[in-house]
Amino acid sequence: MDQMASTVRQEAEIGRRHTPDFGGRTLLLEIELFALFLAATALTVMGIIPMWAGFIANTVFIYALYTVVHEAVHANISSRRKELRWLDTAAGIVACVPLWLNYHQHKRQHMAHHAHTNEETDPDIYARGSFPGWVFLRLPVALINYFNPVQQYRDCRRFNCTNREIAYTALSFSAYWAALLGLLAAGYWKEVLFLWFVPWWIGQTVMLTFFTWTPHHDHHETGRYRNTRVSLFPFANFLLQGQNYHLIHHMLPAIPYYRYEAAFNELRPILEAKGARIEGLIPDPRNERHETANA
Repeated sequence: MDQMASTVRQEAEIGRRHTPDFGGRTLLLEIELFALFLAATALTVMGIIPMWAGFIANTVFIYALYTVVHEAVHANISSRRKELRWLDTAAGIVACVPLWLNYHQHKRQHMAHHAHTNEETDPDIYARGSFPGWVFLRLPVALINYFNPVQQYRDCRRFNCTNREIAYTALSFSAYWAALLGLLAAGYWKEVLFLWFVPWWIGQTVMLTFFTWTPHHDHHETGRYRNTRVSLFPFANFLLQGQNYHLIHHMLPAIPYYRYEAAFNELRPILEAKGARIEGLIPDPRNERHETANA
């Protein structure tokens, strides 16, 4: 027990060293991504670039944008500057719009995921199962439910949203639908389809695969060092925006995504000693333990 406490103290110290005073880099990422989206959309609508180019740019935008929401949910933008917590909310709400997410509801849902990772009450437990089942069955149902007001209300209740948060969710959900229907009524169906909806579906599919299915598969273990994993392969940190070090995030969620790699390098001897899953791109079934792991 003393050895365990000593290890956790060491981990916490490494976490403190990699927690910045202010996570301005995430705000810069948000600005860059929206600049890409607005430029690509405008240039496509004006006929300056072909539809396929705008489609690719906006798919990248959708895929990458959730990182901003994720950092905001964990207050990793304001970080140590508690008087700037409003920045997390503002940046998160803005980033949620193209993703068709409701910020306050999603924040409560994501915190429940951290509190109950891989347990039956984990909001992400729907990802448990094979990869084909994830891609062709469970994930499509989850994506369709983004547009289902009944499901959104049920999630608000499930994750104990306040009445104010439920009202905000209803307002944002209604605003999203109003904007979408307005664009369709104005005759922009092709632009909506190829510059938002299809990029949204692809971007969300890739993002959720690497945020939800891949890092937690096979979704059975609940121990501190085994409820998620590290995935090492060429360019992984860049391509997955640090989520190949998802274990670092669950252990020390105050560390921003752009410092996961450095923290992992310091923590690696501890993680290896604790039997953490450090693998490649694809989860290795030989490392799976279907019984609940103890920290």
